[in-house]
Amino acid sequence: MKVTPQSLARQFCSGTYVNVTDASLWLETFAYLASVNDDSIFQREKIHALWLVYGGDLRARIRDDQLILQVLRKALPGYRGEGVTMYRGESWFLFDQDKIGFCWTSAEDVATSYAKGLNAVESGGVLLKCYAPAEAILAAPEPGTSSQVYICDPGKLLRLTTQGLFPKL
Repeated sequence: MKVTPQSLARQFCSGTYVNVTDASLWLETFAYLASVNDDSIFQREKIHALWLVYGGDLRARIRDDQLILQVLRKALPGYRGEGVTMYRGESWFLFDQDKIGFCWTSAEDVATSYAKGLNAVESGGVLLKCYAPAEAILAAPEPGTSSQVYICDPGKLLRLTTQGLFPKL
């Protein structure tokens, strides 16, 4: 059975990740999802869980943060709390290109481990700190879980500062 943007969108909307090697198919799928007018197709909690695990992979395949942001605004549960001070361990080359990722944490030690580790592999890492007003937060950690990860709109984050630089691994 051939995978189409519509069939891949149905699976994404139900929280199922399909490891499609054709990056252009994911790009077409997100373009399709951005054009959909019926937001009820999104199973928000399941998409939230999917993004926490596979968001980095999808972002690397799609390579269009504005398109991804359009879909995430529709597909994620949203947030109704107060603003939060957040941290992110980012790779230096993405930070340098102003392509900061969507996943942030309220735990500085968690962000530091990413800045020193996984996100330092290609170019070194940078620890970032910011204030995320409520409107910047697209999804908060699930109550009752150990996750401290928020999904945010990087363009709405305030007072972004660099807290530390780490060498390339």
